[in-house]
Amino acid sequence: MARHNLGYQFQTAIDSAFRPGLDKHAAKHTGDSIDKVCSFSEKKNLQEVSYQIARYMKDHYPDIKMIKDINPDHVQSYLNQKSTTCSTATLGNFVSRINKLEKLCQSKFKISTNWEKNILTPQSQKTVRNEKLRIQTMEKKDLDKILDYGYRYSKSKAIVAIDLAYRYGLRDAEIADLKVKNVNWEKNTLEVIGKGGRRRELTIKPEDMEFMKTLCRNKKSDERLIGIRKDSINKQLNRIMEKLNLKKKYPVTGIHAIRKLKAQELWDMKRAQGSSKKEAMDYVSNYLGHGRGRYDVLNTYVQTQN
Repeated sequence: MARHNLGYQFQTAIDSAFRPGLDKHAAKHTGDSIDKVCSFSEKKNLQEVSYQIARYMKDHYPDIKMIKDINPDHVQSYLNQKSTTCSTATLGNFVSRINKLEKLCQSKFKISTNWEKNILTPQSQKTVRNEKLRIQTMEKKDLDKILDYGYRYSKSKAIVAIDLAYRYGLRDAEIADLKVKNVNWEKNTLEVIGKGGRRRELTIKPEDMEFMKTLCRNKKSDERLIGIRKDSINKQLNRIMEKLNLKKKYPVTGIHAIRKLKAQELWDMKRAQGSSKKEAMDYVSNYLGHGRGRYDVLNTYVQTQN
């Protein structure tokens, strides 16, 4: 790092890692994508964040001239300032890009930094009311009321779908796409195909065995596990919430509120088992189908981060 200019150093690391046309998904399997920039859009995003960090450091920590001297507190201070003007989702993107920048700089300059392990996505101070409502977590007592009412008074397949959404933290689209063949009785796993065709295997819990067997009973391998459209699931959920006077409490959210309940329970379980916050976050993120390193999950999906 010959030049004592943070912007130049970041740009050098990005340019050195730029591999336009590299198959990002294929590279993930080999680990090559960790310190590579695979597209022009990714390069642009990284450049914008790096320039912002460089300007922030110049204004607030003018004595810092080398990337190796930037510590997690400096990065967290930058993120905390961004929280006054950015939404929760945007802050999550910033954290992801900062972590990528750190890896590029470590690879290029052979430096040892520890930003990723020690920074958290701050809570947005700008989040508008509808976004706060959208990221609501459903309370377990409310879900119990919904399922109790549904199983008692409704014949809709949506009730089972809502139940399954909670048991395994599934999206409505994932539930609608599930087939009998996605249940592997030899391994006791449920294969879920998520966004972008990403697949994940979730262990079928002992207490769910009879539930899953009932869903599969008398159905062929290629048949839908439940046979319901994703929009029908949320429609029925909203109808029941209206009947139970819960819609005012959860006005703009549906299955996602149940996914967040499961996320919080998984987080609490891993933390109780002694996992670090990063380990717990990675577990929850993978379980929900987001993949590792999605730090926005901490604020968007896990509201209590003890």
